[in-house]
Amino acid sequence: MSATTTFWLIIAVLAVGTWAMRALPIMLHGHVALPSWAERLLRYVPVAALTALVVPGALYVKVDGAYTFAAARLLAAGMAMLVAARTKSVVWTLAAGMVTLWIGQALLGG
Repeated sequence: MSATTTFWLIIAVLAVGTWAMRALPIMLHGHVALPSWAERLLRYVPVAALTALVVPGALYVKVDGAYTFAAARLLAAGMAMLVAARTKSVVWTLAAGMVTLWIGQALLGG
């Protein structure tokens, strides 16, 4: 088998594998019952994913190639959490977080 054939065969196998990993869970959803332990674990995936995306940006900012603590961002994230828990409103949460961030950056430095 030539190198070109081997290359394209590997590409095809990887493409089918990638498609299967992404499409099969969607196609099987609702048709295959998950065990109760899997459903309990999957219930926390959205919270874990959102936390992994938000927390690093709320704690640190990259300045001149180095990460530094971002006090204004942490203050804004805390205020947004409080408003979200109290009002359950996305609009009020975003507004409170942004206003707190702007005030924090003006007072604490950006």
